[in-house]
Amino acid sequence: MIYLRMNKYSSMRYVVVVFFLLVQVQRCWAQEKSLGHFLTNAEENAPGLLENANLQKIGELQMNIIEAQNRAFQVSASSEVLVAPYFNSNGRFLDVTTNPSINAIGYDVGITNGGLYSAQVNITKNIFNKTIVENLLFQNRLANGSLALGREELARNLVKNVADLYVFTYQVQLQKQFTLGVIADLEQRLLVMELLVKRGILAESDYLALLTDIGNRRLELDQLEINYQNLYTQLGNLSGVPLRDFDALSEPLIEMAPKRDTLLFERRFVLDSLQVVADQNVFENQYRPQVSVYGNSGLNAVDLNNIQRRLGLSAGLRLIVPIYDGNQKKYNRLQNQLRMDNLDAYKKYNAVQTQNDLQSLLAQIEGQRGYLEQMGEQLRMQSNLLKIYKEKMVQGQATVIDYLNLVQTYKLTAYAKLQAQTNLWLLYNQYNFTNR
Repeated sequence: MIYLRMNKYSSMRYVVVVFFLLVQVQRCWAQEKSLGHFLTNAEENAPGLLENANLQKIGELQMNIIEAQNRAFQVSASSEVLVAPYFNSNGRFLDVTTNPSINAIGYDVGITNGGLYSAQVNITKNIFNKTIVENLLFQNRLANGSLALGREELARNLVKNVADLYVFTYQVQLQKQFTLGVIADLEQRLLVMELLVKRGILAESDYLALLTDIGNRRLELDQLEINYQNLYTQLGNLSGVPLRDFDALSEPLIEMAPKRDTLLFERRFVLDSLQVVADQNVFENQYRPQVSVYGNSGLNAVDLNNIQRRLGLSAGLRLIVPIYDGNQKKYNRLQNQLRMDNLDAYKKYNAVQTQNDLQSLLAQIEGQRGYLEQMGEQLRMQSNLLKIYKEKMVQGQATVIDYLNLVQTYKLTAYAKLQAQTNLWLLYNQYNFTNR
């Protein structure tokens, strides 16, 4: 009975070992995906970044529109036909004339002159408006600068989110590899135990206990595979990468960036402050004297008689000088001063927050590094202890339960070390995110 059961269990072990070897060979041949691969695709595929780039192009085109509206000649063509007939004039029921009879019914001839027949080309150009145009261009450049900074903020958030998700996925991959390694080692122990049980050195219950533990670890491996594919799919979705296979991931290369002289929130403050100034300057454009020249040429007549001789031209100069607006300019300046006060308060608040965060992250990174070294030393000691227990178990000097408990302790320590390494990568990523 024991012999038949062992044959059945041995066949299962051989299948597991072959499967494990096939997985390892496939992993070796599969092309590993790096963090850089997902980051590059994320920046290329993110619709928010594409929209931002198009908005910046729109802003660049707006510069041309501002130039055209304020510095170029504005040319237009106009045409108008106005008829103001008289009734019962000069013995006629309906008469279009500039000399109606006294009993005629119609508009006063001094108002209509009989009608209007016009076809003209009109030209207008603003002059002496250099400051006005410069204010408008400066405002538009700042708007484009804000878009560029917004793109940097979008990219910054995208990089952090992709890197965090990549680290979590890679952590599960390492857990899978560790569990496979444990299963493979236990499979080898199972082969040795089969011989020991046959020789009566170990009991069949020890064999079954080890076999049960292997089954539990395979269930654990199945759950890890589900988690891995779920996280991998989220990583692909966030990066816009189509997934055909769940290729192995390479170790995330995340290093701490050097301290920057000017952080993103400081650049945002400078830009927003200039935007307030630019908006105020554009608002005050309306208080500057505005001078324009205009001219037209073409046909302009009030009577159809000799209309062919009513071709001509005219030109003029228009000056607009604002005088009083009910103190709107003063109120606008007060509003902008309050906006500047708000920006300055946020700048000081963010500066304190960022400095505290960076100091805290540096302390956490230092502590995590030390903890990682301790976990590495602990793992080395437990690994040596496992080797000793393997030999004692073969000699019948240690029980399988003690060995499995030690394997479980080793696994927990390995997972703790893996979690520490994951936390260190995440802290690096958070530091780089804050230090931008």
